[in-house]
Amino acid sequence: METIILRGESKTNLKLLLSLAKKLNFSTKKLSAIEVEELGMAISIEEGLMSGLLSDNEKADFLSKLKHG
Repeated sequence: METIILRGESKTNLKLLLSLAKKLNFSTKKLSAIEVEELGMAISIEEGLMSGLLSDNEKADFLSKLKHG
C-alpha cells in the first residue's frame, strides 16, 4: 500500500481530488490541523532516531520519556 498527502488552499480543488479518488477506489481521510502537526512530529522523531546521532541507550531513554511524560 502506498500513501500520499496533498495539501492545498482551494476547497473546490480538494473536492475534485476527493471525487476522483473515490471514482478510482482510493480510500481518503481528511486530517485535522492537530493530526497534521502530530504526523510531522512523528516523522521528525523517526528521522532523528534513524540518523545515528543517538546511542541505543539514548534512543530508549528518549522513547521512554515520550511514552511516560
